[in-house]
Amino acid sequence: MIGAISIVALFYAPIGFAAKDGINSATVSYTKTAGGYTYIKANAAGKEEWLAVLPMEVLVGDKIEYSGGDVMKDFKSKAMNQTFANIRFVSRIHVVRKDMPKDDVHKRVNVGKVADVSAPKPGEIAKAEGGKTVAEIFNERAQLTGKKVMLRAKVMKISRNILGKNWITLSDSTGTAPTDSIVAVSKESPTVGDIVVCSGNLKADVNLGTGYQYKALIEEAQFSK
Repeated sequence: MIGAISIVALFYAPIGFAAKDGINSATVSYTKTAGGYTYIKANAAGKEEWLAVLPMEVLVGDKIEYSGGDVMKDFKSKAMNQTFANIRFVSRIHVVRKDMPKDDVHKRVNVGKVADVSAPKPGEIAKAEGGKTVAEIFNERAQLTGKKVMLRAKVMKISRNILGKNWITLSDSTGTAPTDSIVAVSKESPTVGDIVVCSGNLKADVNLGTGYQYKALIEEAQFSK
């Protein structure tokens, strides 16, 4: 995404200027995908801003957060048949979903149940051969970030179709709240309550904004039994 948007920004560099960093929150009042971009009219407390991003699923009324990018002046879009006085080519954007699992979901796991699934008892789940436990992943996250990790754990909860993927909460009874379970992001959909082997790429200290922060997150996760 960043590369494609940067090309546009460089092409129009004579009339553009760098946008301010920081996270912006807004509501979508209009959206249309045309000419290889999704155009969004973002409304924040009555103040509107046009955004252009690579094609994404977003609806009128959705809450979004975005940051970075370049603001272009007098940008003419042939696909939209419109000239924008100002439009921001956004490099980072996501739709805020109410059911996206936060990192503090670990606190609920420690209570005993998440989505009517009992948390595993100490020693109930054997460590995967060559793998890590939840506690080890959190303790070693600085060294493991960007690397592939594997663990055996119980599927506690699935939040489906958020940003086009499933967000799966896993627990193996190791660690202490709030680091006694971990979230894995995947296109796969394991069964809640099953004990599975999960493998994926670890990313440490992820901040998606509005409280969605993860000390450790497993991306591109795959599951087996």
